[in-house]
Amino acid sequence: MKYLFIIITSLLVLLACNNQKEDENGLKVELNTFLDDWHRSAAVADEDFFFGSMDSTAIYLGTDPGERWKKEEFMEWGMKYFQRDTAWIFKPYNRFWEFSDDCKIAWFDELLETHMGICRGSGVLIKSESQWKIKQYNLALTLPNEQMNEFREIQNIPVK
Repeated sequence: MKYLFIIITSLLVLLACNNQKEDENGLKVELNTFLDDWHRSAAVADEDFFFGSMDSTAIYLGTDPGERWKKEEFMEWGMKYFQRDTAWIFKPYNRFWEFSDDCKIAWFDELLETHMGICRGSGVLIKSESQWKIKQYNLALTLPNEQMNEFREIQNIPVK
């Protein structure tokens, strides 16, 4: 009887793990489409979709140390770019996802081909009611380690 209980418990755990993996795989497909569409909306200057995909309390962190915008500030700054045919073009690749236990919070990091070179984007999404919203997005420049000393010299940071 003891062994039967262990076998049944093990099977239930295994089934739960498989269901969670299936759920996560489905979420990855859904969220990859969402983020790809978000990036594409900037490329075609669709400000409604771009800014509408962000939570009302979202934060956007840009590459400049002073670029920490609340959604409304980011909209005000960025709207001039959305008056053109293309606001900016970021082509994502190499994206990784993680999820909260209840799968209502997702965080990711991705590499992006941009006009600035390769950048890294990372962020947090939340599921509110039936839709996902970007809660935070962080755009960062990347720098190969072998170029760090040159960068430090440009920034007037002493090279040790």
